[in-house]
Amino acid sequence: MHKILILGPQGCGKGTQAALLAKKLGIPQLSMGQLLRETAKGTGELADEIRAIQAAGQLVPDHIAIKVLDARLQLPDTQRGYILDGFPRNEEQFLAFEKYATPTMVLVIDVPPEESLPRLMKRAALEHRNDDTPEIIQRRLEIYENDTRPMIRHYEDRGLVRVVNGVGTIDEVAERINVVFGIENVG
Repeated sequence: MHKILILGPQGCGKGTQAALLAKKLGIPQLSMGQLLRETAKGTGELADEIRAIQAAGQLVPDHIAIKVLDARLQLPDTQRGYILDGFPRNEEQFLAFEKYATPTMVLVIDVPPEESLPRLMKRAALEHRNDDTPEIIQRRLEIYENDTRPMIRHYEDRGLVRVVNGVGTIDEVAERINVVFGIENVG
């Protein structure tokens, strides 16, 4: 059973690579960002709260993210495994996630900050996302450096982390990930 976490700075291609890997492994991709955006599209107090937080360019508080994730992990399609991208991103989330499962692997897609900003600005233009402004992106990159990178050390200490260079084309990065998982490139 695969319980894979994909982490890396914003703009590293977590979502794209998680989707490709999920298809190859036949397990669902769970994007914390997407789960939160889907919840925000709904109605009710939780949806309103998430929308307000995202509009302010802040990250959703851990207790809300954990509620959303907990509901998703209860669905039957995750019983064979899953790929979770973008979570946990800090110490509190790490501790909360430990109550659910220990990942079988933590895949870190590494890209330098000077690569992330242009990628995210392009994404913002293509997807018309209001949460991808230069100021918000810079804030999120700082949060990654200050909160997520230190949290990854917990998994490094357990020998679960594999780092993949995220610079290059989608196919180049996917091939590096295939090598990590022993997946042959099928063209």
